[in-house]
Amino acid sequence: MEEKTKNRIKIDIAGTTFTVLSIESEDYTKAVAERLNREIDAVRRAAPGLSLTSAVMLASLNICDGMTKAEEDSDKLRSQVKEYLNDAARYRAEYDAALRENEKLKRDIETYRKRLSEKGRTTEPAPVSPAVKTVRKSNSKEAEDEENLSFFDTPKK
Repeated sequence: MEEKTKNRIKIDIAGTTFTVLSIESEDYTKAVAERLNREIDAVRRAAPGLSLTSAVMLASLNICDGMTKAEEDSDKLRSQVKEYLNDAARYRAEYDAALRENEKLKRDIETYRKRLSEKGRTTEPAPVSPAVKTVRKSNSKEAEDEENLSFFDTPKK
């Protein structure tokens, strides 16, 4: 694994200069320090009598509170995404199963049409009502029985 080089960066926090080592860029590190300074300044404006140390502690507490809430939100989002991925996988499996069933039914229909034509009957596709919501799977033994093919029958000539 490649080890990143650390940058020596001078930052100012609440009037004190620090030199930090960071693998992050100088611009990023200075932006983080500036954000901390804004938080400290906001606490000092809200409570002007606080010492610098107390203001830094309260600013740190505010930042940690925001970070903790962001982590909780992140965990919730990860959980939701995981649920969505599981749902998507389940729906995909159901879709694939429905496609396979559809192809099987098409093959069965073609087989039945061939059998009927061999017996001298003609077949026309039966109209399918939009009200039909479910299709029952036939027992394969019953499907071979000619009596169960009557829905393909047209009146004999």
